[in-house]
Amino acid sequence: MGMALLVGGCTQKVENTNLLEGMNLVEQYDFQGALASFDAALLNKEDAELCYRGQGIAYMGLGNYADAETAFLKSIENAQSTPTQLLYDTNYYLASVYMKQGRYADAEKIYSAIIALKKKDKDAYYLRACARLYQNRYDEAVADFESAFKLDSDDIGLVTDAYVEMQAAGFGEQGKTYIREFMEKNQKALDDGEKGVIYYYLEDYETARRLLDPFVNGKDVKLCIILGQTYEKLDIMDYAAVVYETYLSGNEPNAAVYNSLGICLMHQEKYTQALDKFESGIAMGDSDYLQELMYNRIVANEYIGNFAQAKTQMEEYLQIYPDDEKAKKENEFLKTR
Repeated sequence: MGMALLVGGCTQKVENTNLLEGMNLVEQYDFQGALASFDAALLNKEDAELCYRGQGIAYMGLGNYADAETAFLKSIENAQSTPTQLLYDTNYYLASVYMKQGRYADAEKIYSAIIALKKKDKDAYYLRACARLYQNRYDEAVADFESAFKLDSDDIGLVTDAYVEMQAAGFGEQGKTYIREFMEKNQKALDDGEKGVIYYYLEDYETARRLLDPFVNGKDVKLCIILGQTYEKLDIMDYAAVVYETYLSGNEPNAAVYNSLGICLMHQEKYTQALDKFESGIAMGDSDYLQELMYNRIVANEYIGNFAQAKTQMEEYLQIYPDDEKAKKENEFLKTR
């Protein structure tokens, strides 16, 4: 595949009624409804670049990465003759689809094309590092991570996210080096919450707990989840659940917190309560956590003994996420129940 930053001709402007309805449905996580609206928009000759882009986002929400790829490529074909921010955005989506499919080399090509045009795009360097990391090209990945760090040396999220990626790829100890260096460099500028997050990733859970405890009634969802996970690491499951429940009682519903609380309750063998939390998270329709929530719901039903329900949910899950090898193996187990 060549550079994805290719462009096509302009389309004639018409009223984008169906397109706007589709994007509204995407924001509501009604991806099937959104796809119907985008189809209607294309028939009405509404903005093709935006219609196909919307299709791609909806297909991503459904976990249909092959169709998402096709849609994003069509969006790029219908883009303006000069690169726009919208075109960069669509390319990021396309690269994300490649990453989801394990096509790291294809994703890398897109990030490289973006860097060639935008040499100070820290996100492109960071994401290319991830793509290279998963191709076992550690030295090149580290060089890209360091380029991203230089472009925003005060971004704690950038450093901790890089560590998570390095750990997942088997380079966790090397990743901790960057966290320690960040801590030493920014010691005076970091607040207790930020220090707590760093100590969590350095696996100093007692220090992390001490620094993060004052934030238990806060509104920062990331601090809530890190604090809850800290207590889980310390095997204090009851209070970990309290942390998640406290956040949910004082803030807007959050799919990530429902998922974390459900997992925590599963560890305590409170499967019925866990199932309720997974269902609450699924009801939100948040595409970032929908797949994990749906899978965890199946597992919770299995533990409860609701095998018929679990089988039905697994069929639904595999229709949406047909490439999930872990789910396929679990489905074979369910067939024996």
